[in-house]
Amino acid sequence: MKLKNILVLFLTVMFSLTAVQGQSKKINVEIAYEDGYNFFIANDLGRNGYYKQKDVARVMGEYADSDDVGLEFIVAAGDTHHWGGVESVHDPLWMTNFELIYDHPSLRDPWYPILGNHEYQGNTQAVIDYSNISRRWEMPDRYYTVEVLPEDEEEAEEFSTAEVFFIDTTPLISSYHEEGNKYIDIHKQDSTKQLRWLEGQLASSTAEFKIVIGHHPIYVSEKKRVDEQDLVQKLDPLLRNYDVALYVAGHSHTFQHLKKDGSDVNYVVNSSGSLAREPIQGPDTEFCSSDEGFSVVSIGKNKMKMTFINYLGDPIYQFEIVK
Repeated sequence: MKLKNILVLFLTVMFSLTAVQGQSKKINVEIAYEDGYNFFIANDLGRNGYYKQKDVARVMGEYADSDDVGLEFIVAAGDTHHWGGVESVHDPLWMTNFELIYDHPSLRDPWYPILGNHEYQGNTQAVIDYSNISRRWEMPDRYYTVEVLPEDEEEAEEFSTAEVFFIDTTPLISSYHEEGNKYIDIHKQDSTKQLRWLEGQLASSTAEFKIVIGHHPIYVSEKKRVDEQDLVQKLDPLLRNYDVALYVAGHSHTFQHLKKDGSDVNYVVNSSGSLAREPIQGPDTEFCSSDEGFSVVSIGKNKMKMTFINYLGDPIYQFEIVK
């Protein structure tokens, strides 16, 4: 798709092209389209309820319970368990990092997870197998897709089709393979096979909006990390070639929205749901914030918008993609 064929609209009152220290300013926006299809994205959660994890979980529950946001599912974009991952499906961390924290009744919708680098320090298969334990944890494999399809003609007038591609980015990055004794399951993964799978899925998808979820950012602007060159070389060309509208990652513990010259992809870093870091302004930065929080994606008819929500429940940034 040509750049001129995809229009990204921004509410200028919310622009911040500098690093945000402390709480970001609240903006006045509608989080979801009327009769739209809505889901949350949260990541870097697992702190046993410490830092801002309980605050973010409470706000997620309040938004999920709101009449304005008809929640369909929640994306867990990696590092649900920090530090050493989990040992099994019966690891106590499942309770202290997840079940007892996200206990609001309205957060009982499906959770679609991916693996982060911290899960690779433990038993990654247990993260998948937890789908057999928890009714809301739905992880069929290390990488998979979820389709957003209207059920009838009425819904087809309300929101467009979308497909979400969940991928496993840790094996795509060479530095993790160099620490195979730390990232226990890393050498068992076939990165080439995953990339072939992703290309095939993207090529065959007829969805109007294609969204890819991976734990690691391709591009990032913060003090601790730089652009991930393995993903720049291996993953980004697929996103550009197959009309991906949105790539969402975590890992950086910051909110960021970036645009690259010559690319139609919106690159998003979703902040940590527990402990955030300080971003910096880069040449491609549309917005950045050090607030902890989560995001809401709303799909309407021929349009999609994403809103960053901080730990206080304030919307702090929103952008829209119109086709």
